[in-house]
Amino acid sequence: MALAVFLAALPGFAQGRGGPASVFVASVEERAFATRIEALGTLEPNEQVDLTLNAADRVRAIYFDDGDRVNAGKTLLSLAQNEQIALVEAAEANYDEARRQQERIARLAEQQAVSESELDQANRNLDNAQANLRAVQSRQNDRVLVAPFDGVLGFRMVSVGSYVTPGDVVARLIDDREMNLDFQVPSTYLRTLEKGTAIEARTDDLPDEVFDGTIASIDNAIDPVTRSVRVRATLPNPDRLLMSGMFVQVTLLAEPRVALAIPEEAVQPVGPRTYVFMIDEEDGQPVARRKEVSLGLRREGYVEVKSGLEEGDRVVTEGVIRVRDGGPVKIEDMSMLEPEIAARKKASSGPPGSAGSAER
Repeated sequence: MALAVFLAALPGFAQGRGGPASVFVASVEERAFATRIEALGTLEPNEQVDLTLNAADRVRAIYFDDGDRVNAGKTLLSLAQNEQIALVEAAEANYDEARRQQERIARLAEQQAVSESELDQANRNLDNAQANLRAVQSRQNDRVLVAPFDGVLGFRMVSVGSYVTPGDVVARLIDDREMNLDFQVPSTYLRTLEKGTAIEARTDDLPDEVFDGTIASIDNAIDPVTRSVRVRATLPNPDRLLMSGMFVQVTLLAEPRVALAIPEEAVQPVGPRTYVFMIDEEDGQPVARRKEVSLGLRREGYVEVKSGLEEGDRVVTEGVIRVRDGGPVKIEDMSMLEPEIAARKKASSGPPGSAGSAER
């Protein structure tokens, strides 16, 4: 309203129909646009596992504390080993004996002092002893718990002396170097989604922090109830600020592009169609030509132009109320809207006898 009053006060703006209309114009220029999609999601670690053992016995030693960061392969816990050590030693002794017997019979077979069947039997005995040794060594390894990947441990659920059985959870291990963010997007946006699309994530748990990530995968089915598709993005977490279970607001910028744009004020809707007044030249005099345009997204006061205009064209943004198709216009300088300049112009056009007229 204030701008309309200001325009009405311009010389020639309130003149009769024969005078050119005073207008402000803006050039058609390129701007960045993207389909902005907002959603809510929950963070999950890149990898997580509940650590358990495959054997039943009492805990002999624990080599970690709550919240420790560990590397893959680090020993975390061991069970009682006395009986298993004895079994391994017995299997090793049997293997050594079978190996010596096989070597002795192999030398005799070279001299044709024993039959081929005796050599075959010695080879079978060696293979059986070796397989038995691997089996008891494997059962011994089952009594030692190691970290399967790098990560951070949660609370310890057992103590030294506790009796554990297969499946009992010792602790939870999480790889938080990178977090997964699962959220749902309406299926109408499905064609705009693709792997590698950038996202921004924010959470009330960490105010003023913005985390950048990318879409890693898109589900292969649409939920028939919500008519949405599940999307998973990855967020790097080098500072370990993000934690599993955080509630996150997601902003997804799909189909990023650079397109022609004009100020929203230039758009004149007429029914289902939209028009603008474009500045043209006729006998050296600027005139307004009404032109139909096809528009797209709106962003920060600008609207995307899909067709109807070219870069560098000028369109009327203010003063369109007096503009008619093919009518002359007077293009005003946008600097007149600046408070100091407007005040000086108003003072210079004051009534007779005022300070402004005295200066003239």
